[in-house]
Amino acid sequence: MLVQGQTATPPTQPATAPSAPPVTKTKHETEFKMQRGSYLGFGQVYLGMGEIGFRVEVTNDKKSEPTLEFRIDKPKGKVIGTLKIPYTGDTTYALKVPASVGKHYGTHDLYLVAKGSGEFIISSFSFIHVY
Repeated sequence: MLVQGQTATPPTQPATAPSAPPVTKTKHETEFKMQRGSYLGFGQVYLGMGEIGFRVEVTNDKKSEPTLEFRIDKPKGKVIGTLKIPYTGDTTYALKVPASVGKHYGTHDLYLVAKGSGEFIISSFSFIHVY
C-alpha cells in the first residue's frame, strides 16, 4: 500500500493490570486520517471482476464536505469515481458509502485521493461486486 499525507492511527490499548492480557477496544486494526492532498494507493489492482462500486467506511465528525476521488495509475490519474464524504456526527460511528466504478478494466494502481476541505477517517475499503 502506498500512502502520502495521511496518518495511521493504531488501535489504542486500555490500561490493564500487569498480569492481564492487553485488550483492544477499537473496531478496526488501523484507521487513516485523510485531508486534502493525502492519498492511499493500492498497487496492481485488477479491475474487471464484476465491480460495480466501492464501499468505504468513513468517519467525518466535522460539518465540512470533503470528497474522495478514486483514480487509476497515479494520484493525479484518470478519475473513475467520486464520493462526497457525509457528516457522520460521531467519531466512533462509520458509514458505508458506495461509489461508482465505471468500466475501467485491466490491472491498474488504484488511488483514493482526498479533496476539498476538512479531515475524515477511512477505516476500511472494499469493492462492491455484481452477483
